[in-house]
Amino acid sequence: MFARQSIRAVAAASKAQPVARRSASSLAQTIASFSEKSVYYTKVALELSKSVYVKEGLAPPTVAEVTKVYECALKQADSFAKDPKAFADLVAKNAQGFSKDEILRYICYFIQIVGFFSLGEIVGRRNVVGYAEH
Repeated sequence: MFARQSIRAVAAASKAQPVARRSASSLAQTIASFSEKSVYYTKVALELSKSVYVKEGLAPPTVAEVTKVYECALKQADSFAKDPKAFADLVAKNAQGFSKDEILRYICYFIQIVGFFSLGEIVGRRNVVGYAEH
């Protein structure tokens, strides 16, 4: 009785090995094709960004530009910290001067930012709503 069981177990194991090898080789082929495609599309995106960079005449900011922006942001943060009420009034006064097109444009920017943030949250959680139960 035990001899038959061991013979069946050996036969089942020998049948399982080719299936495991096939699935492992299939997985390896899938990963290889995915990596080839990702490398190809990365090169395409790189070449496209190079052509846009050259055609638009883009250049990285100079040290003077970065310093100017940093100093301006520092001054605004300092003025906000000293007198938040005056800063809020200034922002409200500037917002009243916006045209309808500018308001719509800023609303669209806000929606895009919220959408990208939400998409990042979904990718990070690997779930649309909530976190996976463990």
